[in-house]
Amino acid sequence: VTPNQIERLYSRFTSLDKNDCGTLSREDFLRIPELAINPLSERIVHSFFAESHDDRVNFLQFMRVLSHFRP
Repeated sequence: VTPNQIERLYSRFTSLDKNDCGTLSREDFLRIPELAINPLSERIVHSFFAESHDDRVNFLQFMRVLSHFRP
């Protein structure tokens, strides 16, 4: 992951973090319109929480999951 990609991911993460608490909930993900209508949304969202023990995802966890999808 390049520094530019990290900056873009962080920008996206902070835009999803509506409570400005440094973590994302399942609800934060489901507010993404494209994800909310995706028939695989539950599986996609679950992939972010597979390693989470408290139903919250921090930026490092967010970045790890998305790094699997990088081109």
